[in-house]
Amino acid sequence: MRTGTGIKERNMGVELLRIVSMLMVAAVHILGQGGVLAGVSAAPQTAGYAAAYLLESCCLLACNSYALVSGYVGAEGHFRYARLFETQVRVLFYTVLITAGFCIAMPELFGFTLIKNALFPAMTGQYWYYTAYFGLMLFMPALQCMIAHLDRVQFRNLIVSIIVLFSVMPALFVSDIFQTAQGYSLWWLVALYLVGAYIKKYGCPFLKKPLPALAVYALSILAAWGIQLAEAYGVGIPLPNMLVFTSPAMLLGSVALLVAFSGFRLPDPVKKAVSLCAPLSFSVYLIHVHPLVWRYLFEGRFAAFADYPAYGMVCAAIAAAAAIYVCCTLIDAVRAWLFRICRVRTGCEWLEERLKSLFEGRGGV
Repeated sequence: MRTGTGIKERNMGVELLRIVSMLMVAAVHILGQGGVLAGVSAAPQTAGYAAAYLLESCCLLACNSYALVSGYVGAEGHFRYARLFETQVRVLFYTVLITAGFCIAMPELFGFTLIKNALFPAMTGQYWYYTAYFGLMLFMPALQCMIAHLDRVQFRNLIVSIIVLFSVMPALFVSDIFQTAQGYSLWWLVALYLVGAYIKKYGCPFLKKPLPALAVYALSILAAWGIQLAEAYGVGIPLPNMLVFTSPAMLLGSVALLVAFSGFRLPDPVKKAVSLCAPLSFSVYLIHVHPLVWRYLFEGRFAAFADYPAYGMVCAAIAAAAAIYVCCTLIDAVRAWLFRICRVRTGCEWLEERLKSLFEGRGGV
């Protein structure tokens, strides 16, 4: 969207989806790494099991949604390497600071591997999503060029191919045929980036309005949940697992969420809150999924929720996810203030210009 002055304006509904997606990510981690799903799995034919997996079905597509937003926002943008540099500095800020804090508190952890992991988070796979996203950022200039030059039919055929090859066929044959690691990979993020870009340029052919899109989202998660419950009750019909990123249910649900949120019209006070919080959302992931935080502060800490009544367990998991989001956002607000004081963005832009002039001065690479 552009204002009357020609200045590009963010779609605040899509920015709100960044926030909601990160809340969902925290909820999924509470259920999985936090120990809730392991607890309810001891009694699979109970209300607690059904409630836990309903929440899992609702939230698992969050990573898909976050990647779709990247494509939606980046479809008509101009990639700058300064953005890559700033993201890397942001990640290093947390990997180094958190690692140093743990080493002070637990000196026995200190070692070469820990230092290497802190200094080279993308190359050592400290965060699977950031490692994949780092590769995606390097591909973005070429992807944006391709997006700009494909006509509608060519782009549509590419998206159909992506959906069939990376989502439908693996589900039908119950096999990771094209090595997407069920979505934990660079290739899946590239695929989602292109899908998000197509939706930005041409919309979704079968979804136009927020309410029908939310209905499709609901049907998608109910399908994934129903298959999970069918397996728990020992139904003899072989059914594909829909609770993976690449499944048709999770892909369709995440697309429906993007369409729904892109059509939301938010009141001004909500827009202001979203504009403040959305840029900080990625750090919620960086903080609570840091390997040391993950291992020593997160793993199994929410297992007691599995003993709550079904409604209490769901409410507790959502409340804990909200608490994680709020705490990490407040921490990142301090980080953002420090970056402004230290003019990190200006430094990254200066580095980009220096590298550009260096390469151009040598005739390019």
